[in-house]
Amino acid sequence: MKKLLTLLLFLNLATSSLYASSVSVKSINNLIKKTHSGWIARENLISSLSDQEIKRLLGSTEIPEGNALYEDRTMANDSIDWRDVNGVNWLGPVMNQGNCGSCVAFAAVATLEATYRINSTLPWLNPSFSPQQLFNCGGGACDYGWRPSNAASFLKNKGVVDNACAPYESGSTGSDVLCSQIKCENKAARTYKIADSSTPSSWGGNASKVKQALKKGPLVTTLKVYDDFLVYSSGVYKSVSNNALGGHAVSLVGFNDAGRYWIVRNSWGTDWGEKGFIRISYDDKSGIGDSTWAYQTNPETNYISIQSPADHEYVSGEKNIQVSYAKAINSEIIIKGDNDQINSLACDTVEASGCKLNIDTMSLKDGRYEIYAKSASNKSQVREFFILNHEPQTSINFTGASGVDLSKALKGRIEFYVDVKSSPVIPQKVTFMVEDSHGVIVTKKVTDEVVEKMRLGLRTTTLANGLYTFYFIAETPFNGKILKFISNKENVTISN
Repeated sequence: MKKLLTLLLFLNLATSSLYASSVSVKSINNLIKKTHSGWIARENLISSLSDQEIKRLLGSTEIPEGNALYEDRTMANDSIDWRDVNGVNWLGPVMNQGNCGSCVAFAAVATLEATYRINSTLPWLNPSFSPQQLFNCGGGACDYGWRPSNAASFLKNKGVVDNACAPYESGSTGSDVLCSQIKCENKAARTYKIADSSTPSSWGGNASKVKQALKKGPLVTTLKVYDDFLVYSSGVYKSVSNNALGGHAVSLVGFNDAGRYWIVRNSWGTDWGEKGFIRISYDDKSGIGDSTWAYQTNPETNYISIQSPADHEYVSGEKNIQVSYAKAINSEIIIKGDNDQINSLACDTVEASGCKLNIDTMSLKDGRYEIYAKSASNKSQVREFFILNHEPQTSINFTGASGVDLSKALKGRIEFYVDVKSSPVIPQKVTFMVEDSHGVIVTKKVTDEVVEKMRLGLRTTTLANGLYTFYFIAETPFNGKILKFISNKENVTISN
């Protein structure tokens, strides 16, 4: 179970028709049309953020200047997209850095996970490293960010742990986690170091060298973010704005000479851009690709990976445990929980590519567990999952934070406290719901980093004046269904 935390979440609520944006999407789309730039901007949850909140979406203190390196951008006719190479998506899922300037750690972890998988040549290998530990142990901070060069050095000299060892919390809390607070069993053995790193763009680097490096795997890169980048929706992005906001680190995952664009994986969730990705024109002024870092991973004698249960899965009753490995080996499975454990389990079915084991989780206490497989020469990464065989006791309620009276007309920024009490496991997600006076849900915001005490905020300018009903829903998977727990409902008047 996670520790008791007080979260400061900045929920910026949007609707399809009632939305106040600090970035003029209409003006940007007019400029796109006027300059024949060919991409589409749209309002989203990011476009109405405050300056401080936008700063925390960025975080690279190494900022490129222009794109003077690439005189040879049109000389080739080639492409690669690591989302589909030989029919395989070699990338991990798009992540969300949330309310913390940790983009460098997310770009580094995204690039490392893909590189590790590609170099193994095993499509089923799904590594999961911790941006939280990399960021805070490496010297980054939510308020001012970090440097990609420092991330590369830290990965080589100190290394990064698996995500189950240090789950990401700063995106919800807005606060840094002390490196000394990151403690998990066998932490040293769970730390992975890269063999080396290189900078394809440096010392005479050019577009051709960057593309050659991309053929081997994704790269960490930086760019200068302009405000129109915030509202990118689709197409090949080429900035039409002159309002620069700061430096940002991302993972460069491909290029396309025919379309004249780079393919970038961002860390703002899948609701932004093209499901979390953006195509950036070779001619864009952001400096994308002018600074790049490639990682070299250490080969292993045999790769082992837990396929089932999945990370953060909720399990009830019988469960099929699946382990994959690169070559046939004798292996055992270790399952450990906060209050119960199985020290060693042998596979029921052993095949050349893996093994399977059925367990009845009714023999274990409900709660959080970690699982990994090991052989004489290697072991898998640790995965986190939850056993829930008995219906949880859950309640959720909220009140106005200090100085906020929900019975009075509200305007500006308001905050409220949310208490989640649940045993034996915390809910999987909490959704903030807003209904209009007709009972129609006008917007909602999902939080999947749930803790027992949260402090949530919203700016009333994201809603039109009028009557609304606010409430929360906590959701927990249980025995093949989703249990929903609804908080108190408060009728609120918005008067901006």
